Amino acid sequence: MSPAFVFSSVLAGLYGLVFYVIVGHGWWRLVLYWLVSVLGFFLGQGIAQLIGLAMFKIGEVNVVEGTLTSWLILGAVHAWRRG
Repeated sequence: MSPAFVFSSVLAGLYGLVFYVIVGHGWWRLVLYWLVSVLGFFLGQGIAQLIGLAMFKIGEVNVVEGTLTSWLILGAVHAWRRG
């Protein structure tokens, strides 16, 4: 496993945990938010690499793009689950 993959996974996992602490409600949602956050972060990474966007990188990790995508998808899933 590369350090970039580990760093991305930890960062995305923390985003999912923070989102759960903010909006919470049960263990199932903790798992859901963690999974959605990780998938969203890696989606943001892939999109940033495809279009050549690099606002703020730490090594190979596009932090801003991954973070924005992760939080947008977390918000969308939360809104979908409430509706």
